[in-house]
Amino acid sequence: MASFVPNESNSTLNGQQKVMYAKNSSGEFNRVNYGSSAEEFATLNAVNEYKKLENEALIEIKNSISSPIKYFMYKNRMDLPTLCGFVNMFGFRVKRHLKMKYFLKLDDKILEKYAKAFDITLLELKSFKND
Repeated sequence: MASFVPNESNSTLNGQQKVMYAKNSSGEFNRVNYGSSAEEFATLNAVNEYKKLENEALIEIKNSISSPIKYFMYKNRMDLPTLCGFVNMFGFRVKRHLKMKYFLKLDDKILEKYAKAFDITLLELKSFKND
């Protein structure tokens, strides 16, 4: 029995195609181009949600509530567990660093881990302001 693989257009792939392996009628695996409107919908929803969180973080930074780490986390489409993995720290610690009052006390060694995770310089992270 052949496997069904959706082959619909997907604007989130920027003209690229994904490849999936599926069994043909002989039971052998073949490469098949893949595209799914359901996946496109889910991706666009996720991107929009991260944009919303990014904008909320900017407001919180302006009000000295949240730190730039929170903004860059969302800008890079990361969640807390993903960021924890990048910086090799426990969640409770990273969660504290998302607050401005704790961010201001961090030394350069810790801030450098975040800058590296976000692919920015230490100076960009330390001097980030929402003007």
